[in-house]
Amino acid sequence: MWLYLAAFVGLYYLLHWYRERQVVSHLQDKYVFITGCDSGFGNLLARQLDARGLRVLAACLTEKGAEQLRGQTSDRLETVTLDVTKMESIAAATQWVKEHVGDRGLWGLVNNAGILTPITLFYNIMKEGLLNCSTNLNLVTDCMEHALTSVHPRTRYSAGWDAKFFFIPLSYLPTSLADYILTRSWPKPAQAV
Repeated sequence: MWLYLAAFVGLYYLLHWYRERQVVSHLQDKYVFITGCDSGFGNLLARQLDARGLRVLAACLTEKGAEQLRGQTSDRLETVTLDVTKMESIAAATQWVKEHVGDRGLWGLVNNAGILTPITLFYNIMKEGLLNCSTNLNLVTDCMEHALTSVHPRTRYSAGWDAKFFFIPLSYLPTSLADYILTRSWPKPAQAV
C-alpha cells in the first residue's frame, strides 16, 4: 500500500516538474515591454529576459538609466524614456512600441512603474529590516520570467519561502487584520495628524 502511494506521489512530482520546465517556442520572436527599468525589478527582469533571447522593450525614467541598461545587454534590448505621470510621454512610448512591434504584437507587458505597488511596499519593508525576509530580487523576477516564458504558467506565484508561509496566508485574512499584523511593528510617527 505504502509503495503504491510513494510511487503515485513520485509520479505526480515528476509530471509537475516536467510541466514546469516546458518553454514557449520561438522566444526570439516575442516582444516584451517592461516599465521601470532604471533599477530594481524592472532592470533585473529586462536583463534576464534579454539573456533568454526575448526582444525586450525597456522603458526607463532617465536617459542615464537607459544607457546603463543598454551597456549591460545585447542588441535585442531597446530602450525608451517614459515618465508614467505625463500623458504625452505615455503617448510617445505607446507609438514607439507600435512602431517596433508592428503586426507581431506584444507578447507581454510588465509594469514595474508605480507610486507604491504591493511588491515595492514589501521590498521596502524588507530593506528597512522591519521583516526578516530575503532581499534577493531574483526570487521575484524568476517568477515573472516563468510567467512570460512557460507553456503552462501558474495561476499564482509565490517568491520565496517567506511568501509561501507568511504573505500568502496573510492575504486570505480580512484586510483590517492583515494591515494590523503588517503595520504593528512599524515605527510610529512623532506627531499624529
